[in-house]
Amino acid sequence: MRPVELDAPVEGRSGSRAVRVAVATLAVGVVATGLAHLGTSTSAAAPAPVGGTDTAAVGNRGTSVSRTSDRAAQTVQALAQTRANALDATADALATSREQSALATRTEALGKAAAQISEQSDMLKDQSSFLRPTAGKFGSGFGMRLHPILHYYRMHNGQDIGGTCGQPIWAAQDGKVTKVVPTGYNGGSGHNVKINGGQVDGVKLETAYLHMQKIVVKVGQKVHKGELLGTVGNTGISTACHLHFSVYRDGKAVDPTTYLGR
Repeated sequence: MRPVELDAPVEGRSGSRAVRVAVATLAVGVVATGLAHLGTSTSAAAPAPVGGTDTAAVGNRGTSVSRTSDRAAQTVQALAQTRANALDATADALATSREQSALATRTEALGKAAAQISEQSDMLKDQSSFLRPTAGKFGSGFGMRLHPILHYYRMHNGQDIGGTCGQPIWAAQDGKVTKVVPTGYNGGSGHNVKINGGQVDGVKLETAYLHMQKIVVKVGQKVHKGELLGTVGNTGISTACHLHFSVYRDGKAVDPTTYLGR
């Protein structure tokens, strides 16, 4: 380093040395002051280092964010639970409604079935009252009459019921089929069926169906009141389509209208 030269002359070496020392000291002081000032400015402008008070601030901000996140999660969870509860309540209500509807349907069906069973039971119990075996008006009745074809008086042991050929004939009582004549005439009776209704009030009751066109039952078959036996016809000694219906008490023909009513 070159020595600082002053414009004014310095007398003697001791004076020159003193000046140089003073200048050097002044320069060092200026540099130190400048460095100190620079350090202060740099320290103020530089980012705060991690740690100390700044670290605590960052930690506080992290805690705040964590708490906010927890509150949001709790809110979402609460909303989800509310929706789940609402869905469960709706499902329960729908299930209850379906069960009530199904129960009402079953109850109605059981009621109808019970009514039918009761009606059939009453029909079975009341064997003393017969079902009219076919539709139509009463014709020639029970008793002696002039036969329309043979032209002489003879016993007519049944009740004629007018009808159309092919219309259904139903069993007038419960019983077992004991006779079926599907072909031939069997005398003047044509195709016919006989049913043994068993004992009713201590009396054996039987029913017979004559002049049939078609027969759908067989000997030995058990039938119920109202069950189809066949159809109305005009077979045997007959002048028109009709059903000749007979009732027998202990094997003897009686007036069928006693059981059918008019």
